[in-house]
Amino acid sequence: MEFEKGTLIWFTGVAASGKSTISRAVEKELRRRGIKVENLDSDEIRANLSPELGYTMDARDLNTKRLAFMGKVLARNGVFTLVAAVSSLRKFRDRARSWVDHFVEVYVKCPLEECQKRDPKGLYARAKRGEINDIAGLHQPFEDPLKPEVTLETDKLTVEQCCAQVIRKLEEMKYIPAEKGAGDYSEEDEEKVVERLKGLGYVE
Repeated sequence: MEFEKGTLIWFTGVAASGKSTISRAVEKELRRRGIKVENLDSDEIRANLSPELGYTMDARDLNTKRLAFMGKVLARNGVFTLVAAVSSLRKFRDRARSWVDHFVEVYVKCPLEECQKRDPKGLYARAKRGEINDIAGLHQPFEDPLKPEVTLETDKLTVEQCCAQVIRKLEEMKYIPAEKGAGDYSEEDEEKVVERLKGLGYVE
């Protein structure tokens, strides 16, 4: 069954767009549904596995390659794997997509001006002081995804709304089973209702 296969969900966007926050919300919802999930935050993986890497394009290439490989292995073993990484070039994301059967690219889209206001890690403040000059979207190129499965405009949507959009897409793609809400019926439920109505003489 499709539901038994792992999926690599790749959150991309410039710094402070909301990638990690949304990925944690999606992780929480998948766990609530009893789905095996692992969250690979790029900053945490870099700090623990690749502390020697800087932020040149070559370093970003290697870091995203490592993340994609980890996602590939986990997804192959039935784990839903979330990656929150700037992954500034399309070729970085396309490589990850090519390595797994189930891939969902989530573009966490936010105007740079809003990201600079948020600046939870102080990166843009450091850049303004001239301490760093390697921020994707500011000093280095950031290539917008061309056909992401999901686009989240985080300057307009809440974290809850963003999470719901990702979950809905996973359901639409049949990567996870849809949860039935009030008033929802499966085909089996509908057949039972029809048979009951036939028995009562309401339908032929």
